[in-house]
Amino acid sequence: MNFIEVITKYQDKILDDGVLIEYNLFFSNLYKKYCRFAIDEKEEIEKLNDVIKKIRESDKNAEIYVCTYGIDFMDDGIYIYADTLWINTTIDLEKIYTYFENYREVEPSDIVLLSEDEMIDGIMTLVFSSNGNVEDYKAFIQKKELNKIKSLYWD
Repeated sequence: MNFIEVITKYQDKILDDGVLIEYNLFFSNLYKKYCRFAIDEKEEIEKLNDVIKKIRESDKNAEIYVCTYGIDFMDDGIYIYADTLWINTTIDLEKIYTYFENYREVEPSDIVLLSEDEMIDGIMTLVFSSNGNVEDYKAFIQKKELNKIKSLYWD
């Protein structure tokens, strides 16, 4: 079952809530016609990928998710909208800001610790991983340290 079929399978559970989608899954070329991020130009996405690469080089265990704010289930397809990344990393906020120094055009509007406000990005229902796993958000977040998760928001 592909990612779009999996999302559709959980349509009733998602309702108006957001979901977390692993970064590589959301930005996969297979699903780019369904997934829209706040910065969506090819060149901008490439620059964002450069920043993500730096983060992953600095913290090999970093987990990166796209936090959605809307999923439209239409007759002609599914459309997933997002404007936030969640990065579970030991890298501090200040260091993450420095990764964007040479990429100002894709710099997020804000970066905050999830521990400051777990609900800052709305209600989450499910977490979709690249390996095909679908996990309940509450079970997922209970295994994490909120003070390590950074929310990067673009408006």
